[in-house]
Amino acid sequence: MKKLFIFLMTVILTSVTAMSQNGVIKGTVVSASDGETLIGASVVAENGQGDATNIDGEFSLKVAPGTILRVSYLGYISQDVAAADGMVVRLQPNENTLDEVVVTGYGSAKKLGSFVGAASVVGSAQIENTPAASFVDALQGAVPGLGIFSNTGEPASAPANINIRGYSSLEFKVTPLFILDGAPVSSAVFTSLNPNDIESITVLKDAASTAIYGSRAGNGVIVITSKKGKFGEQGKVTIRASVGWSAPVESGIKMMNSQQYLKFRDDMTEAFGSPRLDGIQRDLITKYGIDTDWRDEMIKSNALTYSMGAAVRGGSEKSNYFLSLGHYDQDGLIAKSGLRRETLRASFNADVKPWLRVGFSGNLAYEKYETNSTASQAGRFYTNGPIFQAYYALPYESPYLYSIDDSGNISFGEKSNWLKYSLGGQPNANFVSSLNTGSTNQVTVNASIFEEIRPIKGLVLRAQQNAYAYDRRATTRWTATEDYELPMGGTTNFSQYTTRLAGESFGRLYQFTYTNTAEYTRTIADVHDFTVLLGQESIINRTNSFGVSTSGQPSNDLMLITNGTTVTLDDLSRAMGEYVVNSYFLNADYNYDERYFFNGSVRRDGCSKFAPQHRWSTFYALGLMWNAKNESFLSPITWIDALQVRANFGTTGNYSGLGDFDWHGALGTALTYKGQPTMGIVSPSNPDLTWETIQQFSAGVNYSLFNRRLYGTVDYYIKDTKDLILDVPYSFTTGWSSNITNIGSLRNTGVDFEIGSDIYRDKDWYVGVKANFNYNHAEVTELFNGQTEYRLDDYGLVYVVGDNPFQLNSVRYAGVDPRDGKCMWYDKNGNLTKVYNEDDAVNLGKSWRPSWTGGFGINVAWKGLALRADFTWAADKYIYNWAYQQLASNLSFTQGNQSIKMLDTWTPSNPTGTMPAITEAIQGDTRYLENSSYMRMKNLTVSYNLPKSWLKKVDMSDVTFRFTGRNLLTFTSDEFTGIDPEYVGNGVRLQYPNTRQYEFGVEVSF
Repeated sequence: MKKLFIFLMTVILTSVTAMSQNGVIKGTVVSASDGETLIGASVVAENGQGDATNIDGEFSLKVAPGTILRVSYLGYISQDVAAADGMVVRLQPNENTLDEVVVTGYGSAKKLGSFVGAASVVGSAQIENTPAASFVDALQGAVPGLGIFSNTGEPASAPANINIRGYSSLEFKVTPLFILDGAPVSSAVFTSLNPNDIESITVLKDAASTAIYGSRAGNGVIVITSKKGKFGEQGKVTIRASVGWSAPVESGIKMMNSQQYLKFRDDMTEAFGSPRLDGIQRDLITKYGIDTDWRDEMIKSNALTYSMGAAVRGGSEKSNYFLSLGHYDQDGLIAKSGLRRETLRASFNADVKPWLRVGFSGNLAYEKYETNSTASQAGRFYTNGPIFQAYYALPYESPYLYSIDDSGNISFGEKSNWLKYSLGGQPNANFVSSLNTGSTNQVTVNASIFEEIRPIKGLVLRAQQNAYAYDRRATTRWTATEDYELPMGGTTNFSQYTTRLAGESFGRLYQFTYTNTAEYTRTIADVHDFTVLLGQESIINRTNSFGVSTSGQPSNDLMLITNGTTVTLDDLSRAMGEYVVNSYFLNADYNYDERYFFNGSVRRDGCSKFAPQHRWSTFYALGLMWNAKNESFLSPITWIDALQVRANFGTTGNYSGLGDFDWHGALGTALTYKGQPTMGIVSPSNPDLTWETIQQFSAGVNYSLFNRRLYGTVDYYIKDTKDLILDVPYSFTTGWSSNITNIGSLRNTGVDFEIGSDIYRDKDWYVGVKANFNYNHAEVTELFNGQTEYRLDDYGLVYVVGDNPFQLNSVRYAGVDPRDGKCMWYDKNGNLTKVYNEDDAVNLGKSWRPSWTGGFGINVAWKGLALRADFTWAADKYIYNWAYQQLASNLSFTQGNQSIKMLDTWTPSNPTGTMPAITEAIQGDTRYLENSSYMRMKNLTVSYNLPKSWLKKVDMSDVTFRFTGRNLLTFTSDEFTGIDPEYVGNGVRLQYPNTRQYEFGVEVSF
């Protein structure tokens, strides 16, 4: 009996031990970037047991604690973790993995690892929750070869320059082709699309990836894919809200304070006999200590921004849906500037039959934005605008009305609307801004429907119809102010603002795109994969605009255009445009055993922008890729995760800089006869005008090593633009100064480089870094009529065969002669001279378009806490700082504040001064040329996801708190003294500054 008892207890204890060793382990798999649960993630134990996560991201396995589990999910980095009951596995998005999906806009999507062309994919984790109004801001510095520069922080402004692998044309208007959900859209989409509605953005960079777009792809293609529901997805509601503020980026312009200005004026009086600063003006500094920083008065440091939105998504076995609403409101840095945007996004897809799928997607946006920073409005010289006055107003000028009693005591009153001493007397720009308004209201619609039929296995017939349109109305109101109250009493008037003006303009765009494709996919013997896509596309684009302004309104309360008493032909504008593009295209992919890949595409385009004999052209591309990792001699090498070599050659086109009727001669109002206008030819015809054609060669390598401890891409490319479109000068005997003509060639050569590393990762921690750069060299290879040199008037640029077309041309400044304070220059032969001669200008070998661009970032996550910092930079970038010329001027220093550089003006007592004597004339030379290379922290995001165990108690799936900063830090050359080094152009004046933004937000999902 005793032995039986011992035996039974041994069996029971052994069973209990075995159960404890192989109990049920439960856990959850979530995304580390946003905390969302991952449905269908694979969880496999060492012994082969496995499970897939359910709709709540949960799994369960019967394994012992401590068992190593491999957790994986498409588009995320796999992790090996030790099993523990209640565990939460946070997978990091694999932003550079070869499993990423490349959406080209035509046909089915492809994995990056099987894509022959050069492409980069940016996911929603980087795009959404950006504090900027435009999603393009999130791309800056994120993609090698993609250059993005913003010249202003004004709300609703689009980036001034977007290029892919250099500049394929010398026309400044060219941009990449933008595709939204399979249809082309204009740059107006930058601010009309809510960044939180974007699933991914694919940048197509070479001929193999872009030739299927033919004549529109010469400058690269950016494909935007919006969010949609998923079949079989549980319904989910997400609510977002954020609030923040904007401030100007730190300016390199340093102005004098009152004491410095007084000393400067006294020094100039003593040395050159210039007017002395006396009387009340001197007292305001010495006795009353007035020292106004007009930048603080004119430019806000805490302009409010807030946004909110909600999204619903989900699906069943036969349908899916997505619906979102968004509101965005950004106050501008100066009075009467800002943006308000409302967005609605919806999509629905349904399998009506097993062989028939239909779908709809659409975006509706309403935008209202006010602007108040232009240099000229309604014919009125606007140097007294807020940005100019912020720097030029005299520091001893008070922003308040003031009076001085008999005892000499000063007292201040309300805000003043007049600057008594600056520029000889000017209205306060903030006051003028409150009276004079300019606003634009725009409604943008983008809607698509598609029908997809699968008649047999492997064949997909698809038809898509898209309508893209916007309606824009701009309103201008300039009221009049007869009298301005002076600080010391009395009134004055300002003749520029005694005439009232009202203006209205309307602009509409309608674009219809019809795309029909047939795609057939077939696999033979498990090693031969074929995909063939045939397509036809038609695009109809129509524009219509009208504008009118009137003056002489009787009062500030009656400011309609119909209240005006005067209107002239110059006050009227009317324009209409229309063009059509018809296309046929073929794309073929072949893959042998996942080792050898071939791609070929051809497209035939016809465009009405050209004369009938040049209306049609053919574009093509051929590409090869070798997946070396899948070769038998490399597959056993475990430290090589992936290794691919690819090359392609092809042609694309460009017509984006052309008007709808440039090949036609145009009639218009010509000379007057007996006081009456006559009709005449105002521009010559050019029936030989045709496409710019870009021939491209590209070769590259994709790699991933040591389980993604090191990964990246390297690409080399050559882009030759033929039939370059230039505005060629004509002899004045023809009656015209110039005309657009196809004469010239341009070559871009360069390297794209990207490298990244998953430095450390486990179930709680992730640390990753990445960096990229592009080097691009541009060279003019041919000009018109055999010319070797062509000077652009007023641009400081000279096109020279064999040279960079964007290098600057100027007379070289040699400094100040310490003997007499006169300016010195170098002539063409390098000899010193004191005589300025424009003919001594030479190419400087310094470009206003940077040769080097790039970005880098770091991503750190620990449990629910994450930090991401992204930087962007540009090098070998130069610019003429005309703001320096404006603010260091011997012509107006008695009427406006000056740069602190003027404190080192040459005088007999300061013979080593770096600024010339004030008696010297101002010339446009290299003294104003500055190195504007820079590095900027573009985005900083810190987020925290509340633990899932907390949220289940309140029936929530995710709660995320987030801080986002934009343009927080900027590093630039000590040589640069302008407002912002990011500005791209050959010269910059005083413009609306870029902004630093700070935003706090919360996101809740149910």
